[in-house]
Amino acid sequence: MDYHFKEFFHEFSEDLPTGNFHKVIALHEAPDITWKSISEQVPSLSRAWFELAQLTKQDRIEFLNEYWQSKLPYHHNLSDFLTNFFGRLDEIGIFITQKKFDDPFEAQLVYSLTGDSGFYRGAPPASEVEIQELQASFSDVILPQDYLTFLQIHNGFFKTTDSTGLTTALEMKKCYDDFQEMFKDQGTIYTQNNQPVNPNTLIPFYKSFGMPFYQCFWSEWYPENEMGVVYFSETTKTVSDVSDGGTTFEHLCFPTFTDWLIFYLEPIDS
Repeated sequence: MDYHFKEFFHEFSEDLPTGNFHKVIALHEAPDITWKSISEQVPSLSRAWFELAQLTKQDRIEFLNEYWQSKLPYHHNLSDFLTNFFGRLDEIGIFITQKKFDDPFEAQLVYSLTGDSGFYRGAPPASEVEIQELQASFSDVILPQDYLTFLQIHNGFFKTTDSTGLTTALEMKKCYDDFQEMFKDQGTIYTQNNQPVNPNTLIPFYKSFGMPFYQCFWSEWYPENEMGVVYFSETTKTVSDVSDGGTTFEHLCFPTFTDWLIFYLEPIDS
């Protein structure tokens, strides 16, 4: 198991004041905990995640690989990529955490990569109501189906200790409004090849941890019948150059959310 993973899920105490949580329960390592007791303690925990914790480590990995494969819409690179991604995991843990003494408990799945090469944390899935409310908040556009589907797997997804990561359905509209606030005195921004862009057409769904860099859906770019993904730098006030019309790692633009997700899940040590 990744050593960063172990460090992150430490409880703080007099001996370890730098711990991240008041309380941590590794549900997959607690076979004596009953559904009745844990569901009362953590109302947001789904029965499916509780039952997942009862499986063996290998069964958890195989089950979630199959679940992601069946849930996400077809993409020509996705199946092989997910097989490889889940094949590189040495653990999928179900953690219950409490940040401070009087905070509510939260559940998350943690995907640990072999060779101390990092981990990912996934929040519980969004409900149908949350998805509907999210789409209603952006009624002028149709949000990409693969993005909405991924929110039904994890409504919030983070690489290692990143505290921003993939924006949750509940936070999406506020993040958009805050993003637009940056441009209230600047009507137009530009692509990297100096083409004008209306900031209102950019919908940020991911912000780099501690950095003013965003991945956004762009409602003026539909490379594969749905909004493509572009990179925006607050530092340079520029958007990806999409003139080549396809995935460009150099400019961090992607024709679909799935292409971006594959990029995000690439091995951290690669």
